[in-house]
Amino acid sequence: MDNKEYLDIIKQTQRCQRNWDLDKTVDDQTIDYLIESGYNVATKQNLNSFKIVCVKTRKEIQKWGAVSRNPDAEISYLRDDDIKSAKANYQNPQTDANLLFLFFINMDERTSQARRDRERGPDPSEEEWIKLKHLEIGLAAQAISTAAVLNGLRSGMCGCIWSNVIKDDWIKDWKVDKHDLVLMMGVGYPLHKDHTAIGNTGEHKSSFAKRPYKKIIQ
Repeated sequence: MDNKEYLDIIKQTQRCQRNWDLDKTVDDQTIDYLIESGYNVATKQNLNSFKIVCVKTRKEIQKWGAVSRNPDAEISYLRDDDIKSAKANYQNPQTDANLLFLFFINMDERTSQARRDRERGPDPSEEEWIKLKHLEIGLAAQAISTAAVLNGLRSGMCGCIWSNVIKDDWIKDWKVDKHDLVLMMGVGYPLHKDHTAIGNTGEHKSSFAKRPYKKIIQ
């Protein structure tokens, strides 16, 4: 792979995939590869600072996808027809994919003996920890997204999460807190060539071009 090919792959990960070929299945070997890609990015002192959960069954994906939206109180700015649509359908159809990855901040690691031994400093505040872990989760999500493109898959990220409606029994075996879920990412096979032309629920949504940037080299 040359530099241009790699850059083309990165550019493909800019696009939020919102339509999926749900007749296809992602095999377990590929799922393991994607999870390994996410966990093996750099984290401060190589600590286990987040948890990745891959949801692969259709029923569970639909359950989690239904909370990938703003709370009712936060969609009051929408028009009446938009509110009706948001309540009836997926507000963010990128989560209704072949696979759904959930990223939780691992708050237990903040006060772990491993962190204290490796960093040799006082425990960071919750605010400091959360800020850094958002960055590290972003790296993990990008790694999974890039690995997905290399395997003919696409991805779509979503930070709209109505955490208060997540039931405790959904996560009881994961040792996570529902309020520590900070990112959801759908991964799977595209249904249409245009990543945002039409979602599985029939809505149309366009995407933005990359804003101009300046290369600073000194």
